[in-house]
Amino acid sequence: MKILILRLSSIGDIVLTQPVTRVLRENFKTAEIDYLTKPAYRGVVEAFGCVDNIYEWEDKKNALKIIRQKKYDLVIDLHAKLNTGIIKLLSGTRKIITVNKKHFYRWALTKKIIRKPNESMSDIYLHTLKKIGLNGQYYLPELHPNKVLKNEILKLFQNQGIDPTKRLIGIFPGALHYTKRYPATEFARFINKVPNSYNCSFLILGSTDDYEIAEKIIARTSVKTYNLCGKVNIPELIVLIDILNLVISNDSGPMHIAAALKKKQIAIFGGTHSMLGFAPLNFNALLLQANLPCQPCSTHGLEKCPLGTLECMNSITPDNLLEAFEDLMN
Repeated sequence: MKILILRLSSIGDIVLTQPVTRVLRENFKTAEIDYLTKPAYRGVVEAFGCVDNIYEWEDKKNALKIIRQKKYDLVIDLHAKLNTGIIKLLSGTRKIITVNKKHFYRWALTKKIIRKPNESMSDIYLHTLKKIGLNGQYYLPELHPNKVLKNEILKLFQNQGIDPTKRLIGIFPGALHYTKRYPATEFARFINKVPNSYNCSFLILGSTDDYEIAEKIIARTSVKTYNLCGKVNIPELIVLIDILNLVISNDSGPMHIAAALKKKQIAIFGGTHSMLGFAPLNFNALLLQANLPCQPCSTHGLEKCPLGTLECMNSITPDNLLEAFEDLMN
């Protein structure tokens, strides 16, 4: 049996599909399970531990040629967008199942028509398998770091002057949209409040797009803080996060990586909210969110606060962060 899973982006959503691959592997032990995604996210799927082949949605003509040649028995669309609709249409596969992403329900949450929290997106992806008779198996997402890369991360630490024997605190200040970003000034105030007795080193992490935010934080801290934004690729990032003692992030892809690695973590929600179904699936996670009547204002974040206050973020103080930090570190 040959199975193809479609999920083209992005980091967080791809992590949340990992349990689907695990259930398929357990139920179809001899099946060939393949995954199609964009090149930027290949490293996430490589860490699943149960996928045979990863194909990249870049040279689209070649990708479609491979898909048709493979003659898949089953295509599972976990993206449900125009691109994956075209892929399904041209795949030549008779058996196709598609996720119901509950767009209306999430929209209704942002319009305050509904207040009951949505189920986890990971569960929603798993529910897709009911269409082929697989029901009742529940797993949390999990990732398997490439241990070969650990030496590369330790070399990076050495080159940056980072002492790996200290408690390493990773902070991801970035997010795609403004209403999902905790203010850089408040991250800096939090770092300055952490007592020296915790013996911490603070690493600011993210893509090259987050470099300037990291520099703003570092310029305002009174303790040595390291800017590693853009220094590692995704496979290396997974290994690096696995080494950390604590991860602090906004609602973003690295938040889901940390959760899948079962790291101690603090997740900060602003314009989005955990009720949308994107909370970190991790018993070691603490969530910081203001729970204001205006939350969530959007499903994926906005470039400006509709009320002009960003109260959802500004009401979460550095003292709130410090309290969560001490709860986890103690």
